[in-house]
Amino acid sequence: MHTKKINESGRVVIPKELLKIFQLQEGDYVDITHNETQIIIEPHRNHYVCAITGKITSEAIKVGEAWISKEGMKEIMAYMSGE
Repeated sequence: MHTKKINESGRVVIPKELLKIFQLQEGDYVDITHNETQIIIEPHRNHYVCAITGKITSEAIKVGEAWISKEGMKEIMAYMSGE
């Protein structure tokens, strides 16, 4: 675990060790989200793996910890309606 101080501008430095592990470098983007108890910083991805279809997509929504594509949502809706 790394403990960092938030500066007066609200900035936090990500340790070089973590940048290396996640293959991040200056100029890369990260996604910042949260749940009830955590602030979550993840490398930004232009492509996502749908948790329902297993297919790679560039459009998905995050539900809990899973990414779900439009096709995956259609499968969920069909399942829920009993089709």
